[in-house]
This record gives sequence, C-alpha cells and structure tokens, in this order.
Amino acid sequence: MAGVGPRGSAARSWPALRLLPGLLPVLLVVLVLLLVPLPARAVPAASPTEPTMRVLEDASGALDAARVLAAPGWRALPAGAPNLGYSDAVWWFDLRWDPPPGGGRWSQLELAYPVLDQVEIRLFDRDGVERGHWRLGDKQPFGQRPVPHRHFIVPLPRAAPGQEAVRALVRVHTSSAVQLPAQLWTEQAFLAGEQLDQLVQGLYLGVMLGMLAYNFFLWRVMRERVYLWYVLWVAAIASFQASIGGLAFQYLWPEATQWNDRAIVVFLALAVTSASFFMIDFLALARRGGWMLRLPQATAWLCLLALLSAFVLPYPMAIRLAIGCAVVAMFGALLVSALRGREGFAPARIFLLAWFLVLAGGLVLAASKFGLLPRNGLTEHATQVGTALEVILLSLSLAGRLQHERRLREQAQAEAMATQRRANERLEQRVAERTRDLEQLNRRLEQASRTDALTGVANRRHFDERHAGAVQRAIASAGPLGVLLLDLDHFKRINDTLGHPAGDDCLREVARRVAMLLAGQDGGEALLARYGGEEFIALLPDLRPPQAQALAERIRRVIAERPVDSVAGPVAVTASLGLCCRVPRDAADGIAMLREADEALYQAKRSGRNRVAIDLRTAAAGAP
Repeated sequence: MAGVGPRGSAARSWPALRLLPGLLPVLLVVLVLLLVPLPARAVPAASPTEPTMRVLEDASGALDAARVLAAPGWRALPAGAPNLGYSDAVWWFDLRWDPPPGGGRWSQLELAYPVLDQVEIRLFDRDGVERGHWRLGDKQPFGQRPVPHRHFIVPLPRAAPGQEAVRALVRVHTSSAVQLPAQLWTEQAFLAGEQLDQLVQGLYLGVMLGMLAYNFFLWRVMRERVYLWYVLWVAAIASFQASIGGLAFQYLWPEATQWNDRAIVVFLALAVTSASFFMIDFLALARRGGWMLRLPQATAWLCLLALLSAFVLPYPMAIRLAIGCAVVAMFGALLVSALRGREGFAPARIFLLAWFLVLAGGLVLAASKFGLLPRNGLTEHATQVGTALEVILLSLSLAGRLQHERRLREQAQAEAMATQRRANERLEQRVAERTRDLEQLNRRLEQASRTDALTGVANRRHFDERHAGAVQRAIASAGPLGVLLLDLDHFKRINDTLGHPAGDDCLREVARRVAMLLAGQDGGEALLARYGGEEFIALLPDLRPPQAQALAERIRRVIAERPVDSVAGPVAVTASLGLCCRVPRDAADGIAMLREADEALYQAKRSGRNRVAIDLRTAAAGAP
C-alpha cells in the first residue's frame, strides 16, 4: 500500500525526492548547453597538422631500423588516421612533415591511440641523422614516457636550422587494432588543445560521476534494486571509457601493464552485464516472463564469459568476443524495450531511445576498430557521446518509471483485497513451481551423478550400486548373473593419430550400439556402464552362460561390423570382451566375478583381440 513500509516512509521523509528524478537531468542538460560554446572559444588559430605517411608490413618482424627504409613494399597512406585492423605483424610507419605555416616550429609529435602495446619512435633530420629515440606503448610503465600524457607524445628537439627533425620512423607491434593517428603540434596549439581535451574528458567523467552519485543516493533512500544495477552500469561504462582512452592507465594503474588490456574487456563485459540486469528490473521483465526475460539473462551470462575470456584468451579474440556480446545485448535491449512499449509500459519509450544512442555509439566505435570507418574525433568519442546522453535520458526514464509505479500503487490500493488474493494465489503457484523445480533439479542431479557425461550410459558409481543389488538378488533366487567387460582395441592409437574428438565419437557410438542390444533383452534389467577410459562393463542378470556368451558375441559383431562416423572420418573399431557368468555363492563371490571377467578380458587381448573370452568357471558351467 502507498505510504506504508520503508518506501512510503522515505517518500514522506524526503519530499524533494518527487522533484529530484526530473530536476537533476534538466540541470545537467543546461550545464552541457552552457559548456558547448567553450570548445569553440578555446580552439587556437594555429591547428595541428597530420604528417604525410607511408606504411610497410613486416610479417616476420625481422626488419630493423637500419634496413627497413630500403625494404620493398612501402605504400603511401591517404590523409587521415590509418586503421589497419587487427594484425600479428610488425608495422613500420614513415612520417614526414614540413615546418608549420607562417614560421615557428613543431614542438610535439602525438600518436593519439593509447592502447598500442609496443611503439618505437625514431626522429631524423633532413640529412638522415637520428635526433631522438623512444620506446613507448601500454606494455611499458607509464612513468617511462617523455611526456606524461594519456597519448604517446614525444618532444621534437630544438636544433639549428637544417638540423631539426623532419621525419619519424615508427615501429608498431600490438594486439589491439593497428591505428596511428599522428599529429604535429606547436607549443601554443598543444597547450590549447590539451585544455580542450581535458575539458571534454572532465565534462564526460563529471556527468558520469554525477549521475553515479545521484543514483547511488536514490538507491540508499529508495532501496530499489534497479538503481543499484544502474549505478554499476554507469561505473563500468565510465571505467571502460577511461581504460580505452588511456586515462585509467595514466592515473589509476600506471605500472600495471598486463592489466591494462584486460581492463578494457573486463569493464566492457561488466557494463553490458549490469545493463542487462538493469533492463530486467526496469522493464519489469521478471513479472512479464517468457523469452523477454530469458534473453537479457542469457546475454548477461554470455558477457560474464567474455569477462573471463580476458584472462585466458589473447586480447584480439577477447575484445572481439566482448564487442560481439555487447552488440547482441544492445540489439536485444532495443527489441525488448520496443515490445514493452507496445504493450503499454510507458517508461520503455525513453529507455528505447537511450539504448539506441548507446548502440549507435557502440556500433560506430566497433566499426572504427575493425577498419570499417575512419578513425577520427567523432568515431573515437562516439560511445562517450552516446553514453552521456544515455545516462541523462535513463534518469528521466527512471523518473517516469517512479511516476508509473506510483500510479500503479494508487490503483492497487483501490483493489487491495483482490490484489492480496491474487498475490496469495501467485505465491502458492510460485511455491508449487519452485517445489516442482527443486524436485526436477534433484532428479536431474541424481541422474547426472549416476551417468557418464560423455557417453550417456551409467557411470562406475551407478554400476557398483546396481552390481551389489544384482548379486544379492541372484543369491536369493539362485539365478545366474553375468558380468561382461568390454575394452576397445588399440584405442590409444585412435586418440594419438586421429585426435581425442574422434576417440570421443568412437566411445559414444560404441556405447549407443551396445546399449541398444542390451535394451532388447527380456526383462530390460541389463545395465551398461562406462568403467573407465575406453572400458565398458555390462551387468547381465538372469542369463545363462550360453545366452550370455551369445549376447557377448553379438555385441562384438555389432561393434566391428561397420566403422564409426567421427569428426576425422570413418574409424574402424573392434573390441575385446571378457565374460563371467554363474550363480554367485555370496557377496564376496559376486565381487570375485568382476576380477574373473577382467582376467577373461585380458585373455581375449592376449589371444589376438576382437574376440570374446570366458572365464574357466563359466566354461565349466556349460558355455559353448
């Protein structure tokens, strides 16, 4: 009921909460509009310039600076930041430039892509004399950089006329996308541009941190889980942007070079995971159920797998997986929110718009990383623009959601008795469903504990339990009991030559064929189990020695009569079988039958394999 309990008390104690959800985003928008003119006023008259550039791919990585300029295969690059995609090769870039127009000198060379692993820069004057040499990259501690900046910046040394640096030879080897956005700066332009960059980054991070703090406050007051998921989303996406932009490496972990690449994948996966759970709560998908609930749940767990991949897979594979998961998750968010909007859930409309902006920014960034779009300021900051707008819109959407829920509570108060009755019915239904789920889970767990995961037949534990009971029944009824051991011939050769997947296919197919034969036995009491490795064991109750041996021979023929279709092609498989069949005298004799069947099996192997051998006592009992 409205006004009852912690949430109602919070609403009475904090009357401003009714205004805050809509007021703060408006204030943020006003702040953004006020700051938009600042970049235009901050841009100096002297702008940076891009050097002319050519590139050489060194697939072997054997070239050095002394030989690379004379190597064939250099090709000119068009204007703009080159994007060569993901590559394991070493790339050499030859950069050349003229003095700045109007006189003066270039003071810095900037490579504005902070996630390159290894970057080696050599500066040369017009006579080819080396004027500087640096080893950079995010695999080097941040403190080793000549200029403490999130990008790779090297100072151009002052020199006498004719001896100034006019050329740079850059060697790049990286697991990230091969991009080299290079710019030359005068000292004045660099300082002005740095102020502008800090303004943009500060504005973005300020908006994200402000929204994080604001929604964390709402969560502490309202105690609604949706705010907590939103806080986690904002924190993760801001950390992702700080990681990919080099700010995190500069300020948070300047010495953690191995963590730097992983952080990008980890924070991206965490962002999508928390966003998926946020969507579940925000759109009330738990009450909706069905595929709309299962889709974000599945994407969340998929993103968690992508997170784990950051620690086991190479960076190019891990980032591809994370980006792919993010794209799938955001397309799913668009679809689900659109359908919830059509169902009449009003807050879903702003939610849809917000996630469309994030998706657009993410697609633009992903396309630039894979070389489908050029790398420029727009593509590099696309996700920042998209996520900044998204957090503002989602705050408005959260406000709309609160209003929507307030209306629902007012309606629920008028129907309190009916709602309570329906709630009790739903509770009973859920209890019954949970009880059934638990019972089904227990049955599945029990079955899994008794089943071999590879072949689907019983495991050794299950066989041992059934064998003990079968021995006691055979003793009580004075009926025969058969134990059949089966071992695939030369199975190690199959694994060694064709691979373990082919060996697994052979095990599964042999188990299937034998199980079908045993299922056709009268009474259906026969049991097949995987005893270990390529060895199977069958329990044959109520079969006399001649019948058991005949069945064993049929099993041998069924295995050998046609090859197994495996991933490596058809595989000829044979088996050796050892049989022990008699009426056990006592429990110890029943255990002895296992040993005697094993001895018969080894007799079959010593006799040439692909045959059935019986123990002496079975033979004496009348086996043909």
